Amino acid sequence: MCIRVRNIRSVAEGEISVDPTGITALHGPIGAGKSTFLDALVWVLYGEVPGGLKQAEMRRTGADKHTCEAEVDFLVNGQTYTAARGLRQRTFKGRVREEAYARWIPPSEDRARKPERQISPSKLTLKITELTGLSGRAYTGALFIAQGQLAALAEGTPAHVQSLFEEQTGLGALSKKVEEAKATARRVAEQATAMPGSREEHDTAREARDTAQEAAAAAQETHTDTTRALVERRDALTTAEHEVTRLDEQRRAAERVRIERARADERLMHCRQRADAITNRIRSEPPVPEAPDILAEQLRVLRECLDAAEHARSQASDRDQLARRAAARAEEARANAQQLHDPDTDRHIATASSEMTRYEQQRGALKGEYRRLKRSLDELQAAWDHSRSASCPTCTQPLRNIRALVAALRQQLDRCIANGRTAARKADAATQLHQSLLSSRDKANAAHTTWATARNETQLARTTAESASRTADEQDARLAALLPDATRSRDLSGMRRHARERVEDHTQRLAAAQKVQSLRAELGMAQRELDRAQQKADQMERPTALDVDDDLARARTQRDTARAEQERQSTLANEASTGFKVAVERATLLGDAYDKAQAQMRAKADQLRRADVMHHAAEALAELRRTLLAEYTAQVSQAATDVLTQITDRYVRFEIDEEFVPRVHTPEGNVRPTRVLSGGEKATAALAFRLGITSQITQGNANGMIIADEITAAHDADSRQAVLACLTELGWPALIVSHGEEITELAPTVINFSQPDERTGTVIAAAA
Repeated sequence: MCIRVRNIRSVAEGEISVDPTGITALHGPIGAGKSTFLDALVWVLYGEVPGGLKQAEMRRTGADKHTCEAEVDFLVNGQTYTAARGLRQRTFKGRVREEAYARWIPPSEDRARKPERQISPSKLTLKITELTGLSGRAYTGALFIAQGQLAALAEGTPAHVQSLFEEQTGLGALSKKVEEAKATARRVAEQATAMPGSREEHDTAREARDTAQEAAAAAQETHTDTTRALVERRDALTTAEHEVTRLDEQRRAAERVRIERARADERLMHCRQRADAITNRIRSEPPVPEAPDILAEQLRVLRECLDAAEHARSQASDRDQLARRAAARAEEARANAQQLHDPDTDRHIATASSEMTRYEQQRGALKGEYRRLKRSLDELQAAWDHSRSASCPTCTQPLRNIRALVAALRQQLDRCIANGRTAARKADAATQLHQSLLSSRDKANAAHTTWATARNETQLARTTAESASRTADEQDARLAALLPDATRSRDLSGMRRHARERVEDHTQRLAAAQKVQSLRAELGMAQRELDRAQQKADQMERPTALDVDDDLARARTQRDTARAEQERQSTLANEASTGFKVAVERATLLGDAYDKAQAQMRAKADQLRRADVMHHAAEALAELRRTLLAEYTAQVSQAATDVLTQITDRYVRFEIDEEFVPRVHTPEGNVRPTRVLSGGEKATAALAFRLGITSQITQGNANGMIIADEITAAHDADSRQAVLACLTELGWPALIVSHGEEITELAPTVINFSQPDERTGTVIAAAA
């Protein structure tokens, strides 16, 4: 395996080669960047950043605009694959953002050339998962032993140990499902118990519904009989009323004949008087030589010409005024555009934009540096305040001269804050200048646009004014052609005044002609109406008396008797109808009550069945969890026992069960919880426990590599040798981080790290 990094965390550029079949140790002082390669390995394979950091914080401080990438060569089934992840900086809306990218080189590619095979970061994670058969969580749970994890397994409470065990073995999700299923079953059972409905309520509602339906049937039969009798009485009343109506109509017909004859005589006399009056009015009117239609046509043409001439002259005057105003606006816009024009505006804008981007990038980089320094200072200060001593953030080794380290970190933090404030002020000033220049350029462009628009409007207004003037001259010539020769030589105002006088004269003559014509038409209508009235009067006969009073009186008596009988029967029918409606409504209400009781009973039964099914499902899941837990704890216990007995002969067995209290057995038969053991014994038992979990997850398959951070710190020299020998015998290759010098004598392959340098980054040297 080979891990290459460029500008990752504290490493500017580095490469380590790891023995894929043996144990490789990363050795160096505190803060040398050893953990950077472990974090880079997990980040490249699964996109996860250990330690709760953000992905953007993988970029080395001060490496903006430079390549930020980690690349890993690894073996799977004898074939070498290459995966890489990196960060690119993008500027969006004036701010710098980090975007991830990925590369993938399968074994079939020419590895000497290493062609770029760009894929999305999510697809790279999917390829690694498919290739190794492990997800990111399974990989870290099986092969990644973080610092402090062994202490949590050995000293943690049963609940804490259970949480770690279930998370790493994958039982955590099943435990949550069991609890959710039990809670759901209890909730459904409580809801079913609280629901209304029973068999007794259902039977009582059914009996009440049947009784009401029988009563409704009896009421319906009574209602049908009374309705039939009412129809018979109504038919008799209708016959009597028809007879009365017939006789009464005969009597009214005779009366109408008499009245109509009198009205016809009166109308005939009125028509004669009206015809005589119209004839006298026509004789009194003066004669008109022209016909009304000829006068109307002459008047229409004269009015149209006069109105058109006056309107055209008014339009010509308005267009001329508009042209003068448009010319004034164009001159004003030209002066404004020349005043705002600046040929160097675009160059100033480009310069301000470049400055704004540069200061924003600088501010973003200083923010990342501030968070890193502040986190380190807080951790050291908290450790010092608590115990007046401190250890390395990545291991348990004590630090010397903590005060000087804290003071140096504070000075770096103060410089970072001051530089950040300066960069922020400069970025804000550059942004304001950029916005001001953009506004000035927009105003100048708007002024030029306004000037061009004003020129176009001026030209259009002048063209329109000239056209309106020509139209006015044409209309004046047309009006002059309609006037007598004596008035054509006058000026325009006199010609139009004479035209208006002619319009008034023609209007009066037309009114007189139309009045005579209207009177003649009215006389014709009156004469025709007189002829129709005379014809109608001649056709009408004198009315004859009808003696129908006796028959009409008898018919009215029979009608009154039939009406009284019909009203009595209607009362009986209404009472029967009311009773029927009440019975039907009662039957409907009781039927609804029965349906409701039946639905409640069925819903309650369904809810009880659902609660029973959920209860059995919860029991099945719980039984599955117990079975898997027993199987997993037995497998972990056996695998941990194998590891423990290879490391030390003080114990013969390791045990973990469903109580999640890890214990060890001595050769004398004593059983001791791991939390009461000494420091070295705890570390040995916890390491065996952790490797047992690894064996259970991977089913004993030694493919892959164990990544361990300070797992030998609490052991003595013999125990360290035994741990490394155990890993070798189990067939697990390992990559171990350590600060101690003894690891260089125990591990077959050691990679030494030097102290990091702010300019060049970590210097790495490999040694066998």
